[in-house]
Amino acid sequence: MKSNRKKREERKLAEQKEEVLPVIHLRIRISRPIEEVWDAFLNPIVMLQWLGDEISADVRVGGTIRFLGVHAPTTPEIANYWDIKEVKEHKVLLLSWRIMGVDTLLVIRFNPIGPGTLIQVNHGAIPVSARNYHLPEHWNLLLANFKAVVEIGAPAIRFDYSKYHPLRVTRYDPMDVRLSVVCKTPPSMPFDVWTNPEKLKHFIRAEDPVVDKRYAGIFTWWAEGKGPVVFKKMIQDSELEFSWVHGDEPETLVNVRFEEVNDSTLIHLHHNGFSTPEAVVGYDIGWSGILAELKLVCELGESGIERISDWG
Repeated sequence: MKSNRKKREERKLAEQKEEVLPVIHLRIRISRPIEEVWDAFLNPIVMLQWLGDEISADVRVGGTIRFLGVHAPTTPEIANYWDIKEVKEHKVLLLSWRIMGVDTLLVIRFNPIGPGTLIQVNHGAIPVSARNYHLPEHWNLLLANFKAVVEIGAPAIRFDYSKYHPLRVTRYDPMDVRLSVVCKTPPSMPFDVWTNPEKLKHFIRAEDPVVDKRYAGIFTWWAEGKGPVVFKKMIQDSELEFSWVHGDEPETLVNVRFEEVNDSTLIHLHHNGFSTPEAVVGYDIGWSGILAELKLVCELGESGIERISDWG
């Protein structure tokens, strides 16, 4: 029979194991051969466009990929390097990423799919204390930017990590989100992606979106109470405005403007009406990922991203 001490240790270990977040699982389709995608993913010059502004990469077992600069996904609680545990050429990278003082496991698999490549990312388990970092959203943006670099030649939208401190929000932090992205299409294209139910299914992966293109018309993406609510303004190919409610959050307002610039469209997004800076946490990186996917959908026909499991 087990001693009481042994039982207490096992119970304590079980409790510790429960204090983690679900494993992040995303995948993305890249329309390039697997050899080209593998080489691009591990190329320090390419990394400068999606992983950081300063890169050092010693790609071997025991080596390290280090990323620095304002666009690198690092904070005092998130390490600025990946330790390389295993490398199987053209197949898999096994990495360790230190988050909240814990070494988390990162598995990146590369599989041929038709003439292209499917990249699968599994990351976890991650301590619950990192929840407010919204890491699934960061992976969404990183993968979208990598696809944009490989297929378009430049990243979609870069995130400024120098101002990112979700665990240390102060009253001086912004109480709104302002972002912009350029799509090399006429305004009618991104406007249609935002307001066409069939295209919304691919853009934000909504199973049954509702779009009533009238003032106060219903606008629903995933489900009621989980995003857009009703339209407040709609000017064809020029401007959208809709109310936003997620869970028990107070209602806020999202304004999206489509400005034609030469042969492209400059899209401005302004999410406002938050009562505190704390309420904004997560929306900056979340909207960055959505705008990056919007660019991919408009210019490539799809974002190629599938979110299998994240933190909800």
